[in-house]
Amino acid sequence: WFLGFLHRQSHRIPKLLPVAPAVIPVATLFALFMSFLAADVWTQERGAAAAASQEVAALVRLQQLVDPAALNVPAGVPLLASYRNAVSTQEWGSNYNHVASPDAALALRQLRQLSVRLSRDGAPAPLVGQWLKTVDDLEDARLRRLVIGSDNTDDHQWMVVVVLAFFAYITIAAAHLDRPAAGRIAITLFALATHFAFWLLVMHTNPYGGGYTRVA
Repeated sequence: WFLGFLHRQSHRIPKLLPVAPAVIPVATLFALFMSFLAADVWTQERGAAAAASQEVAALVRLQQLVDPAALNVPAGVPLLASYRNAVSTQEWGSNYNHVASPDAALALRQLRQLSVRLSRDGAPAPLVGQWLKTVDDLEDARLRRLVIGSDNTDDHQWMVVVVLAFFAYITIAAAHLDRPAAGRIAITLFALATHFAFWLLVMHTNPYGGGYTRVA
C-alpha cells in the first residue's frame, strides 16, 4: 500500500524521485547501532559466563576447605548446601537471576561469620584467610551474576535500533518510487535480514534464562 501511494505521488511530482544512494545514510546508521547492540549483548553473555564460572570455582574451593584434611569445618557443609539450594532453586530456577534470594544472602553471611569462629578456635591463619577470601570471591561472583541477570540490555538501545530500522524501510520504499515491484523485493530482502538479526540478538539477550545460549 505504501509503495503504491509513493508511486502515485511520483507521477504527480517527478521531482520527488530520490536517487539510490539516498538509502545509504540511514542504512549505515542502522548497521552501526545494530553492531553496538550486538557487541553489548555478547559482552553481557561473556560476563555472565565468567561470573558463573567464578562462582562455581569459589564453591569448589570452599568445599575443599571444609574437608578434614584442611580446616575441618563440619558446620560449613550445611551452609554450603543451603547456599547451593537457594541459588539453584530460587535465583537461577524461579527468578532467572533477576531477584536475589534472601536465603542465599543469609548463607553467605553465615559463611563469613564462620571465619571469625575459626580464628577463635585457633585454626591456621593462612587457611582462615583463604576461607575469607574465597567467601569474598563467591559473593562478588554472585553480585555480578545478579547485576547481569537483572539488567540485560538497555531498552533505549533496542528502541534506537528499531526506529532506525523503520526509517530504513521508509527510505528503501522512497528510493523505489518509480519501481514498486523492485521496491517490494528490496523491502522483503531487508525485512528477512533484519528479522533474522533481531531474532539472533533476542535469543542471546538474557544469558541466564532465554534463547539457546543459557549460561548454566
